[in-house]
Amino acid sequence: MTKKKKEDVPVNDKVRKPTTKKMFDLSNFKKKTGTEHLPDKPLEWIKLSDAVEEATGLPGFAKGYVNLARGHTNTGKSTGICEAIVSAQKMGLFPIIIDTENNIGRERLEKMGFDWDGEFLLIDNEYLLENFGKKQDPKRNEAAIEDLAKCMYDFLYKQEIGELPREIVFAIDSIGTLNCIKTVNALEKDDAQNNMWNAGAYEKAFMNLLNNTIPNSRKVSKEYTNTIIAVQKIWIDNLNGGIVKHKGGETFYLGSRLIFHFGGIISHSVKKINATSKKREVSYGIETKINVAKNHVDGPLGGISMEGRIVSVPHGFIYPDKIDQYKKEHILYFRNLFDDNTINADEIDTKYRKLNADGEVDFTNELINKSENNDGE
Repeated sequence: MTKKKKEDVPVNDKVRKPTTKKMFDLSNFKKKTGTEHLPDKPLEWIKLSDAVEEATGLPGFAKGYVNLARGHTNTGKSTGICEAIVSAQKMGLFPIIIDTENNIGRERLEKMGFDWDGEFLLIDNEYLLENFGKKQDPKRNEAAIEDLAKCMYDFLYKQEIGELPREIVFAIDSIGTLNCIKTVNALEKDDAQNNMWNAGAYEKAFMNLLNNTIPNSRKVSKEYTNTIIAVQKIWIDNLNGGIVKHKGGETFYLGSRLIFHFGGIISHSVKKINATSKKREVSYGIETKINVAKNHVDGPLGGISMEGRIVSVPHGFIYPDKIDQYKKEHILYFRNLFDDNTINADEIDTKYRKLNADGEVDFTNELINKSENNDGE
């Protein structure tokens, strides 16, 4: 009798077959678990004037990022955001202008080339209060920080469900002008309040928006790329070594990936530009510093940090040495300014005045020449 080999012995009437080892597919695993790396779309810029690029090395604000224009009062911040609004509209983006300070004038935007018949939305404090604040508390009389955040999330939700099929540019002027709900309630009741309440409200309401929602819109998987461009005033904390602080708290400073700083740090470092003719003198612009205070933009221009000087005029930013050319190109503006239809550009002299600590013309100082270095740093 022939003895069977061990491997030929059936198990449960079946011959055991060797197990096939599965090959691990990392790419497939990432897709199943939602951990695959998605690249960003190519970087685009929301351009500002050529004078800004010459001074800073950057074309403007970065699309798909949180951007900040910061500085002391009256240093050119609002000119920057106005230029960005006009540029965004011309690019086919959808500007949602959130003016909490009543600082963005219709005529100013018009001079820069904004089309009031084009696509945009203009949001003010009344809109925030009526559409978000009073829905939570009908007795509230003032818009709050939380209303601003809810408004922005609401438009992003409308974009997601197809009601607003546009790439959004939120242009906010400015951070730090609204109080939080807790402060609003305390003011209405004449109760004590704490400045840290507002800072905490900005952090709680905006952290996810700044760190996740806006940056994630740059992914190739996202249909729309959204951007924030905000204005924020600064102040100097002399009790803690003279460090720069931001009105309303540090949330937007920390969440921004590109920051243009207008003016100086310790002082304004601004010269007021006046036009004089026939013994009349009117102010029409400022010469200001501009530098890149923070640049975490991903791309060949990331990390660049340059500074220079630019001039802010009603029509935007120009080079400091182009003032005479500006007067010729916009002689109708100057004729209206002087209420004189006969005046010519060569009859208009340019003079400069220092600003005081409040950003106002210091009439105690004599007129200064353009060639002088009066940065006050």
